[in-house]
Amino acid sequence: MTDAELAILSIIAEAPITGYDLQSVLNERNIRSWTLIGTRSVYYVIDKLESQGLIEATNENEIEHQRDKTFRLTSAGVGILQTAITDRLSTPHHLPYSFDIGLANLRVLKTTQVRHSLKSYRAGLQTQYDHLVEQLDHLSTQNIPFHIVSMFEHQIALLEAEMVWFDKWYESWETQAPQDEPPVVAKDEDMPRMQQLILPQDEDSFHKHSTRDHRKKDEIAPEDLPPPPKRRRASGDETVISKKTDTLNSDEK
Repeated sequence: MTDAELAILSIIAEAPITGYDLQSVLNERNIRSWTLIGTRSVYYVIDKLESQGLIEATNENEIEHQRDKTFRLTSAGVGILQTAITDRLSTPHHLPYSFDIGLANLRVLKTTQVRHSLKSYRAGLQTQYDHLVEQLDHLSTQNIPFHIVSMFEHQIALLEAEMVWFDKWYESWETQAPQDEPPVVAKDEDMPRMQQLILPQDEDSFHKHSTRDHRKKDEIAPEDLPPPPKRRRASGDETVISKKTDTLNSDEK
């Protein structure tokens, strides 16, 4: 049984509850922070538990949507819940920390990247810790069962221990962290001209060459004028368009 299934089954075991109210309890107890239970996946888990005969709806024929149905534990669900809880309390389980995978692959990143990531991780731990402490302070003003308070206290204790370990480990890591090598920049003479950055002030910059002739027509010498355009007739004779007279002059007149 997954943690998500066990969490939902245990909440239903406390008292019959609707799917909508179940979502609220998951949020109030911060269960989503340590189990993969999304808003939609709650109803998927309810479907699964109901198909296994562990829970049942008390108003199945009256309401269609699971959000408004009221669910309760069956006798089979009680037995499965007791077995699962006994296993969780009696057997130490490895915490599936993805952070450990990152530690095993520090060499993949540059030192500056590792340092930035680690500082982000430490800030995230502090944010989670502050959030849980705030929630526990809020719950302490209400009549919350002892086992619910214990769950919050355990999560807070784990975060405290993680931050203490991290701060000590980070100091050790900084003392041996390798220096990043400076980036290798190719010199201009080692790079083809087409790949170099050509600035406007460079002698061979195309920005120095005008793309248009801004002189007036009467200032341009005849030999500098471009040749008149030619059009080819269907017979193959070339026809020159005169710009002055706008008449067609055949080359074979």
